[in-house]
Amino acid sequence: MPEIEPTPTSSWVRQEDGDRTLEENWLFRLRRERYRSRTSGRAHDYYVIHLADSVNVVALTPDERLILVRQFRAGSGRDSLETPGGLLDPGEDVLSAGARELLEETGYAGDPPELLSIVWSNPSIMTSKSTTILITNACLMAEPQLDHGEEVDVELVPAREVPEMLRDGRISHSLVVVGLLWWLQSRPSGSA
Repeated sequence: MPEIEPTPTSSWVRQEDGDRTLEENWLFRLRRERYRSRTSGRAHDYYVIHLADSVNVVALTPDERLILVRQFRAGSGRDSLETPGGLLDPGEDVLSAGARELLEETGYAGDPPELLSIVWSNPSIMTSKSTTILITNACLMAEPQLDHGEEVDVELVPAREVPEMLRDGRISHSLVVVGLLWWLQSRPSGSA
């Protein structure tokens, strides 16, 4: 599993005297940040969204069904079929956060979480990373405890159907797709 390591030397250097916060709210901070090329010496403004890291949970029931949630996404203006997940609180352990998100959104809990992957959400404009974890033997343990404004429908899908759902676009959230591809490649040959 690839770890995200900082690059020892970047080809551009930040010029903090040109930085400016443009918007700050409960969800993100939007900043104009100025960088200078080490090669050409040219300076350029970049717009960067500082957003908390997130976790997505590939959760499987004992009978090999994947736990998915369907919820509205304002960016696409439509409902999205996804693995459960959410943003991390500052300093929160990603494995614990994933188990918490699974329980809160779906009412399911299972075996101790395993790390599958870490990717940059969108490194061209965002500071956040997205981690995907695996929880097996997930069983319904409680009623979901959704956040205010959150409306989620839980769907259980046979694991063997996931590749087709990715191909035909039923699952199209990019970070969820990446996490599911990591999960699929980690499974023994002959599995879903």
